[in-house]
Amino acid sequence: MSEQKKDLFEGGLEQYSTFDVLVDNLLIFLWIFTGGYVCWLFMPVIGWIYLGFGLIMVLGILRVIVCQNCYYHGKKCHSAWGKLSAMYCRQGDYYKFGAGIIGPVILTFWGSMALVPLILGVISIIQNFSLFKIVMMVTFFIIVLLSAVILRKNTCSKCKMKYLCPGSASK
Repeated sequence: MSEQKKDLFEGGLEQYSTFDVLVDNLLIFLWIFTGGYVCWLFMPVIGWIYLGFGLIMVLGILRVIVCQNCYYHGKKCHSAWGKLSAMYCRQGDYYKFGAGIIGPVILTFWGSMALVPLILGVISIIQNFSLFKIVMMVTFFIIVLLSAVILRKNTCSKCKMKYLCPGSASK
């Protein structure tokens, strides 16, 4: 056990503030709903698929495959997903966090959650130009930038898992 603890960032937070959790979740759900709407502008059925897939992955599947082996399992991490994960599964070994195919799955999921609406939004604008579509694309892009780059760098810098997490923005 002490072998594993040395890989944790000792200066990391035991739990994140409620403010951090609220901001993180607000941005993630804005990301999913705005991305779904941008996809819906291209083709409504694709928008609904994007929205459903995003919510199922974020609220369920990722909580089991990612959070199970996280130090924050059962605790209030930057998004409080550790608490959500504790409702689905037992805590695993945080030293195995992101091992194997899990890291690439996470990167592929979030990458496609960003790229699919951007690509479909551009196609939709080309097919049927609208200032509203451009505003929605810019809004989506800003939300993704805030969530995936700016906020992530900040929350990762305070995370006990930052040395073990393959997706950490602060190593």
